[in-house]
Amino acid sequence: SVTFGENSQLTSIGSYAFFWCNSLTSIEIPNSVTSIGDNAFYLCTSLTSVVIPNSVTSIDDYAFSRCDSLTSIVIPNSVTSIGERAFSWCDSLTSIEVDSNNTVYKSEDGNLYSKDGKTLIQYAIGKTDTAFLVPTGVETIGSDAFYYCRNLTSIVIPNSVTSIGEDAFNWCTSLTSIVIPNSVTSIGERAFYDCTSLTSIVIPNSVTSIGERAFYGCSSLTIYCKITEVEKPSGWDSNWNSNRPVVWGYTGN
Repeated sequence: SVTFGENSQLTSIGSYAFFWCNSLTSIEIPNSVTSIGDNAFYLCTSLTSVVIPNSVTSIDDYAFSRCDSLTSIVIPNSVTSIGERAFSWCDSLTSIEVDSNNTVYKSEDGNLYSKDGKTLIQYAIGKTDTAFLVPTGVETIGSDAFYYCRNLTSIVIPNSVTSIGEDAFNWCTSLTSIVIPNSVTSIGERAFYDCTSLTSIVIPNSVTSIGERAFYGCSSLTIYCKITEVEKPSGWDSNWNSNRPVVWGYTGN
């Protein structure tokens, strides 16, 4: 355990400060601290308890990533910036709570959202639920939102969602069912990377952008794309209609 004392003048926990301290189980962050740097507690695999004081305004990229024993965390109202993958790969994390007075973030059922509810930032991947319904009103499933979530088998995305961020469902190895609604226009890089249990997915007409390796490693997957305008294939007769919907199937990597 680590404590800094009541009169600590510490204002920042720097990048990599406790990187890979895999025997650290608890730390008391003093009220003088305003920022937690990138990778500050990365791979602190035994860390079970941490209290973020109401002086902290920023939590940087990967700050608590891969803290495998961390079960819950509370975001105070002072925090206005949370970096990428700050709580990703925390496979015991079942609850992310946000002070109701926070003006930038909020929590719902233990998951982290933007205050307006339009962005799902982080699903608490330690939950044992096998199905999840993304709340109506969410417009963006953020980067890494479900990264390494191994319990969910089914996710329902509402028609309010327009974009799926990079690595959003990366390594969701138990995911067998997901429907992309006709509101989604973009699927980010590696969005479904290594979803090895996913057997089929339909890309709706609305999608105009798919990032690199979006479905890489999905070895059981068949992808169906609905295309509204295609050139006449060689050998087709004169009755070919270029506006006829066509479903193309793709199987494998």
